[in-house]
Formats: sequence, structure tokens, C-alpha cells
Amino acid sequence: MTGSRGRLGAYLVFQAQDFLLMRAALPTLLVLMFGWMMIKTAPAGIDWSAPTPGQRILNEAFRTLSGMFITLGAFLGVARMVTDDRANGYFRFLFSKPVSVVRFYTQQWVLTGAGLVILTGALARLLGAVTAPVPVAAPMIVMGLTWVLVGGVGFALSAATNHDAPLLVVAYVASSALHALKDAPHTTMPEWLQQVTRFTIPLHRLDYVRDQLYAGYPMPWHHVAIVVGYGAAFAVAAAVILQRASLSR
Repeated sequence: MTGSRGRLGAYLVFQAQDFLLMRAALPTLLVLMFGWMMIKTAPAGIDWSAPTPGQRILNEAFRTLSGMFITLGAFLGVARMVTDDRANGYFRFLFSKPVSVVRFYTQQWVLTGAGLVILTGALARLLGAVTAPVPVAAPMIVMGLTWVLVGGVGFALSAATNHDAPLLVVAYVASSALHALKDAPHTTMPEWLQQVTRFTIPLHRLDYVRDQLYAGYPMPWHHVAIVVGYGAAFAVAAAVILQRASLSR
């Protein structure tokens, strides 16, 4: 057991490099690029702390940039997390010594989520430093919840199939569309479709938590519990699949 943990610790450096170079680099660079464009195209001499137009432009930019990083970070962070090692045969090298498959990928999943949360806070700090103070804790919390939810579903799909990335996109888009249709005024969904919608990814609850936090309201714990519970269930399912199914398929 101790030897297995030691080898997992040695793999931590490899997993951190994979996270920084292959998963976090693109969303980080995109946010930096769009943030720079936003600042450069702002009116000359703008006072970012003034209600109009400074705070209005900054609030729009903050929501756009944070949404871009959080969504892209969650998708790129979990996409093909297990699939690449399975499809390319890397698992033969990674697990040539007695290392727990479940612990290895759980460690990678936790590391990626923690890294995305830290980067979210760092980027928010950077935006606030060059403009005016913006919320830091709120986007970090939203990033963490998004990772548990979207990252949990993606983790299970990656453990179960070689087509996890497109399936995750389809599940995400379908869930968003169904919940939007269900909540739209003057729209009636068939009863069977309403029941199906109940089991889709609760992105509407994640959006509600985000809006509440960004507006400075208290944490809506009921919605948080549903988001965390849904994502955690899929993360546990991923661990069970990794425990029982062979990677050589």
C-alpha cells in the first residue's frame, strides 16, 4: 500500500505537467487574449470604478471571461482523461508497476479540478489588478461546482467509453436546451419529456448558483447540494467502472 502511494506521488509531477500544458493552457491563453482586447478597446482614460461606463463594461467583461474559462476549463480538463491512455496504450506503461488505477485517475481528477479553481482565482485577481476589483471567491466557487458537475459526468463517460468528449457535449447541450424549454413561458412540454429532463445535468441550478453569487447574494445551499450530489454520483460511478472494467478494450 505504501509503495503504491509512493508511485502515485511520483506520477503527480507528470499529471501536473499534463494539466498545465494540455488542459489549462488553451482556456488560460484565450481568456488573457480576450481580456487584453477588452482593455485595449475600452474608451481612453476610462475610470473602471465609475458606475458608468466603467463598472458596466467591467461587469460584462468579467462574466464573459469567467464564463469562458470555467466552461472551457471544465470540458478540456476532463475530455479524454482516461480515454487517451486507453486508446493509445499508455496504460501499459502507467500501470506496468502495481499502481491503483482508481487512485491514479482520481488523483488526476482532483488535481485538475483544484488547478482550475486556483487559475480562476489568479485570473480574477489579474483582471482586478489592471482594472478595478472584481469578485474572486465567487468565480472560484463556481469553477469548483462546475468541475464537480461537468467534470464528474465527463469522468464517468471517459471511464466507460472511447467517445466521451462528443457524448459530454451532447449531454451538456441537450440538458441546457431541455431545461430552457421547460422554464420558458407559454411553453408546454410533454409529460414524458418533463420526466426525462429531471434526470439530465442540472445546469439550470448551476446557473442559478452563479447568478446569486455574482450578485452578492447568500449561497443557495439547496441548489448547491443538488449540483454536488449529481456530479459526485457520476464521479463515484467512474471509480466503480475503473475498478471493475479492463482498460485494454
